[in-house]
Amino acid sequence: MPNQRIEPMRRSAFWLGGHLDAVDALLLMAHPCRSASSASTMKDEGESGTRMVGSALLTAFLLTGCAALHTANPQVTEAQIQQRLQDVFAAAESRDFNRLDDYHLYGPKFTKFTGSSIDRLDAAAARKGEHDELGRAEGLKMRADALKIDVFGNIGIATCILHCGLEAGGEVVHKKHRSTLVFVKEGGEWKIAHEHLSPIDR
Repeated sequence: MPNQRIEPMRRSAFWLGGHLDAVDALLLMAHPCRSASSASTMKDEGESGTRMVGSALLTAFLLTGCAALHTANPQVTEAQIQQRLQDVFAAAESRDFNRLDDYHLYGPKFTKFTGSSIDRLDAAAARKGEHDELGRAEGLKMRADALKIDVFGNIGIATCILHCGLEAGGEVVHKKHRSTLVFVKEGGEWKIAHEHLSPIDR
């Protein structure tokens, strides 16, 4: 004997173009375990109502699936983070501290490790240290070698060999650091939430 709970749905499934399995599952979720009397009542409901429920649920299911297909392309997201990294370099080289600060997610959760201190820096210490160092740097040029970006939802991790060139005593000094930057998407913008710099000794 056909299952009384889903028989009306089976009739509407053919009307919906054969999406039987999808409508079965959706209607069962919409009408969880009921008593025999409830099932009988459901069977007696008009086909019109059943079709409307099935159509609405299937439409919602298909729209959700379509939305999932339009989630951010990983390559596009990686390109966004790479561009933000270039924005950070440009702000640092030009000593645009306001713009540089805006690229960081400064707050109680921000942290930074540097090669000049064994301590973990909070937002205030990291910002001051960055401003002081950049204020002394002349002719600073930065680039990221061997850049690798991995994205996990709203978190992006960029690892690279950070190459810095600056003028000191009439000469150009080159420095390299192993660098890890953790980006968090906040308000639609990628911002740095953690930095870790380890100098590479030659």
